[in-house]
Amino acid sequence: MASRIRDLILLFIILAPNAWAMEPAPEFAGQDLNSGAQISLASYRGKVVLVDFWASWCPPCLESLPAWEQLRNKIGTGTFEVIAINVDEDTDDGIRFLRNRPVSYPVLADPEGEIGKPWGVRSLPRYFLVDREGQIVATYKRFNPGNEARLEQEISTLLKQ
Repeated sequence: MASRIRDLILLFIILAPNAWAMEPAPEFAGQDLNSGAQISLASYRGKVVLVDFWASWCPPCLESLPAWEQLRNKIGTGTFEVIAINVDEDTDDGIRFLRNRPVSYPVLADPEGEIGKPWGVRSLPRYFLVDREGQIVATYKRFNPGNEARLEQEISTLLKQ
């Protein structure tokens, strides 16, 4: 019981600054640039998902992609997934970047901004933490090396629920 209360308090402390973000995650679907498979956010219901909007011309975005790869490998894909949304106007720019710095998680192209609009993406990098029920529980507007440690703690707390 005390452990459960401690976890709930920790979750509140971690997510309190983002409590206003508790809203349903806008649905999206598209073709994975890595595998060619069709994916949708809904197909990951039951997992905690990090949705990351990035572009090949955004230096902090380029640092975040390998950080998310390491985080995904550390946590595992049984209960967690990363979905990256490339917003380059020319999708080939994102594909070229991925050839040189591959990631194993799904990457969708959004050259027209159709996926990003309902998420309110106006600047990059922008990433969102979505809980198992499909609710946005946290939003982030910048990436700095080390962010993944805090994010890992937040994901761990969500996975314990």
